Amino acid sequence: MSAVAPRPLIGTLRLLRVGTLFSPAADVLAAATVAGLPIDATVARATLASVCLYAAGMVWNDIADRRVDAAQRPERPLVRGDLPLAFALALGVALLAGGVLASPCRSHHGLIAALVLAYDFGSKRAPLLGVALMATLRAMNLGVGLALAPTAPPAVREALLVAASCYGVYIAAVTMLGIFEDVPSVRGRAVAALQTAPPLAALFALAVVQGGAWPAPALFALPAAWFLRRNTRMPAWPQAEIRRSMGFLLLGTMLYTGGLALAAGRGDVAVAIVLAIVPARWIARRIALT
Repeated sequence: MSAVAPRPLIGTLRLLRVGTLFSPAADVLAAATVAGLPIDATVARATLASVCLYAAGMVWNDIADRRVDAAQRPERPLVRGDLPLAFALALGVALLAGGVLASPCRSHHGLIAALVLAYDFGSKRAPLLGVALMATLRAMNLGVGLALAPTAPPAVREALLVAASCYGVYIAAVTMLGIFEDVPSVRGRAVAALQTAPPLAALFALAVVQGGAWPAPALFALPAAWFLRRNTRMPAWPQAEIRRSMGFLLLGTMLYTGGLALAAGRGDVAVAIVLAIVPARWIARRIALT
C-alpha cells in the first residue's frame, strides 16, 4: 500500500489534468466562430460534451497506464494512492456518458468517445497508431463546427477542414514529443525538427481562415517566433526540457484557437480564449499537464 495519505480533491484534479480542460472548450468555441454560428445554448452543449470526453480520456489513460506509471510516473494519483481505482472507473464512465448525452451532435461526439477508448486501451503498444488516433481526436474536436453547421457554405467548410487538419498535424507532433519524453536519450535534432511543425501548421491554417496575413497570422507569428527561437538555441533536449516544450505547445493550442476566432471576425471570443491561458497556466504550474 502507498505510504502517502490519500488526497481525493487534489488527486481528482490531477487525474483530470484540469489545466488542460480549457483547450477542448476553446476548440469548440473557435470552430463555432469559423462556422459563423452564434455562441448559444447549442454551442455551450457541444463545448460541455467535448470537455467531458477530453476529461474522460485523461481518466481512462491513467486507468490503462497505471502499471507503467508505477515505474515511469509515480506522481500520478492512482499510483500514489490518492484515489481508489473504483472511483476512477466510475468517473470515467460518467464523463463518457455525460459527454455523449450533453452533445447536440451525438454521432460526432459518440465517435470521439469510441476513439478515446481506442487510444487509451488499444494504442499503447503501437506508438504510431497512438499518434494518429490522438491527432484524429483533436482534429475532430475542432471539426465539430462541421457537425454543428452542416449547411455552411463550401468556403466555410473548406476553412474548417484546413483548420482541423492542421490541428491534427499540431497534435501529432506534440504526441510524438510525449513519446520522446519517455526515451532516456533522443537526438536533439529530431526533437528540434519535430517542434517546428506545430507553429508552422497553425500559421498556415490561420492564413487560410483569415484569407491573408493580418491580423490573426501576424499576431500568432510573434509567440511562434519566440518558441522557434528557443527551439533552435537549445543545445540538448533532456526529458525535463521536452516536458516543458510540451507544456508550451499544449497551452499554445489556445493561441491557435484564439487566432482562429480572430480570423473569423470574433475578436471577443478570441480575447476570451487567450485570457483563459492565464488560469490554465496558473494551474499548470501546480498540476502537471501531462
